[in-house]
Order: sequence, then structure tokens, then C-alpha cells
Amino acid sequence: MKRTVIALAAMLAAATYAQAQEPSLLGTWEFVAATPAPWSKAEDETLLKAEGKRMLGTQVTFDKGSVKSKFKPFDCKSKVIYTANAIEVDALFQGNLPEPNPVAAAARLGFPRGDIPGMDVRCLKAQHTFHFRDKDTAMISFNRVVYTLKRR
Repeated sequence: MKRTVIALAAMLAAATYAQAQEPSLLGTWEFVAATPAPWSKAEDETLLKAEGKRMLGTQVTFDKGSVKSKFKPFDCKSKVIYTANAIEVDALFQGNLPEPNPVAAAARLGFPRGDIPGMDVRCLKAQHTFHFRDKDTAMISFNRVVYTLKRR
């Protein structure tokens, strides 16, 4: 009996610790950097840089059940579902990091080694996956541009 109680307490402590370490998108974030995705074509670089530059300074507020932003693809008024995940480095951005070494490409984007925590954000019109470099820095790929968001 005593072993069972100790085992249950250890499992509860581990679950609580894991939950505390899980990143959260709730709050206001701002697009602070944009770069053409490493898998985009070199001839598209100028166009993609211009597209990314237009997003800089745009804010996104993630609330329970909604996402608010002037950027229409991220503006979801209701029924938003947040699902935490952890993705292997070579699977970031839907596995689009360039071969033969996607781990090196991820490192150039600032990601650490190992599984990368993330958050799927699903609303009626879209689903987006945000990858966390740290608890206050998230990245997303949209239209072949990799955006960096910072918590505000």
C-alpha cells in the first residue's frame, strides 16, 4: 500500500512538473522577425522578405476560446482549441526543413536540440502550429516565410 501511494505521488509530481513546463500562447504576442523559409526558392527571396516585413509589429492576442489580430488568418472569434505538442527537430514546419541536415537548419533558426514544444491552434477556418524556441519566443511558417513572435 505504501509503495502504491509513493508511486502515485511521484506520478502526480511528474505530471504537475510537466504541465508547469508546457509552454502557453495565452496573452499578447508580436511579430518581431520574418525570414524567407529555408525551403523556399532563392529567386523568391525578395518577394518573401517584403511579405514578411509587412507583418512586423502586428500583434496577436490568444485568449481562451479566441484569437484576435488584424492579420485575418489568425483572427478567430470563437471555438479556438489549443493543443500542446512536442515535435522532433526534423519535423518542424511540417517537416519542411531542408535535407540532408534539418537539425542544422533548425539550429540556424535558434532551436535547441531535442524535442521542440509547440502549440496547435485550431479554429473553424484554419489550424496553425507554433513552435517554441523558449517560453516567450514562438515561430510559425506561413506562406514560405518563417515568423518569430515574442510575448508582450
